[in-house]
Amino acid sequence: MKMRKPRSIDRHLRTIGALPLILLLFLTACNTGGDSTSVSPTREVATPTPEASARTASAPPTPTAIPTETVPTGSPDPERTALTALYDATDGADWKINDGWLGDGGLDKWLRVTTDENGQVTGLDLGSNQLTGEIPAELSNLSRLELLYISDNNLTGALPQSLTGISGLETFHFHNNPGLCAPIDETFQAWLRGIAEVRGSSCAPEDSLEDREVLVQLYNALDGENWNINANWLTELPIRQWYGVTNDASGRVNGLSLDGNELTGELPAALGSLSNLQRLELSNNQLSGEIPTELGSLSNLQRLELGNNKLTGEIPPELGNLGNLEILLLGSNQLTGEIPMELGSLSNLETLVIKINQLTGEIPKELSNLSNLRILVLMANQLTGEIPTVLGSMSNLVTLELNYNYLTGEIPTELVNLSNLNTLMLFGNQWSGCIPAKLSDVPKSDFHFAGMPSFC
Repeated sequence: MKMRKPRSIDRHLRTIGALPLILLLFLTACNTGGDSTSVSPTREVATPTPEASARTASAPPTPTAIPTETVPTGSPDPERTALTALYDATDGADWKINDGWLGDGGLDKWLRVTTDENGQVTGLDLGSNQLTGEIPAELSNLSRLELLYISDNNLTGALPQSLTGISGLETFHFHNNPGLCAPIDETFQAWLRGIAEVRGSSCAPEDSLEDREVLVQLYNALDGENWNINANWLTELPIRQWYGVTNDASGRVNGLSLDGNELTGELPAALGSLSNLQRLELSNNQLSGEIPTELGSLSNLQRLELGNNKLTGEIPPELGNLGNLEILLLGSNQLTGEIPMELGSLSNLETLVIKINQLTGEIPKELSNLSNLRILVLMANQLTGEIPTVLGSMSNLVTLELNYNYLTGEIPTELVNLSNLNTLMLFGNQWSGCIPAKLSDVPKSDFHFAGMPSFC
């Protein structure tokens, strides 16, 4: 069978003339443009009829899509907005340190701002930085915040209610600001109670007159006129504005922090009547005399810090009644006598430091009852006897320092059970035998000191 011969182009020339056909072919090529598939020279292509040619010639050209620039639709970074609002509200231009703030780079370049691996803010340390004014509500946009220090500034007003939206906050210091306080409604107070460490006052409508009187006694007994800082003490201002004092929502004193403030004299027994007190921090002063036994009645006390003073006498056994105590610092004083076995009743204690005193006697085995204890430092005393083997059951212990005493006997093999131990100091005693080889795994030790036994 013969193949059908293509229509002759003469027919089209006769029908519409040569010139229109040339125009038609030119327009068709322009309409298809660069998107048309090239045709092989050997491929048979149908020649358009006059009607089709007419339709093609009269059809408008297909418009070509023009690319447009993508317009951002996202909202501004809420964390950057929050920090900018804080900067503006607290006179950031006059802060002591504001390097990097309001810059275009990452927020971790803003000094005293800490971010996680995703660039979200987790820490903000602006303590002692000359902030003035009030805290803006936008600060709650820092939803991943874990640490917030704004203490020791000139901030005023109530903390914004919006802060309760920061659910992961673990440490919040806002004390030593002249007028800054926390709202006393239950929602805000419940949020504060959920934070592991809080330092700051609540906006109590009135003070406890009894607590105010105790503070006056303290001021007079410890030469308050010559303290480094005694701002607002003995004035008619609320006691939350007295330097180093914080109060709770009921107006009772819950914190007294006068560390390193040139306090001299003896602690008044009246301190024992501050029944809501949670923190008594008086280290690094010139306190003398004995530790009042009345402190043992402070059932809400969580931190008792009296280190680096000139305290004398014995450690009161009554301190064993402080069931909520977490930190007990009595080091670098002139305390004598034995370590009270009653301290073994402090079930919540995490840190016990009574180093550099003149304590005698043996290490009480009752200390092994302190299941939450992480730090035990008894160095540089006059302790005698052997290390109680039961100390090897204190599974949370991270630091154990017994160096520079008069301890004797062998180093107990039970200490190898302290799987979390990071620091072990035993030098300066009178050991016999050898050091259990497994203890060589402890990262920080003094086993290499001359005179220490060898491993076995």
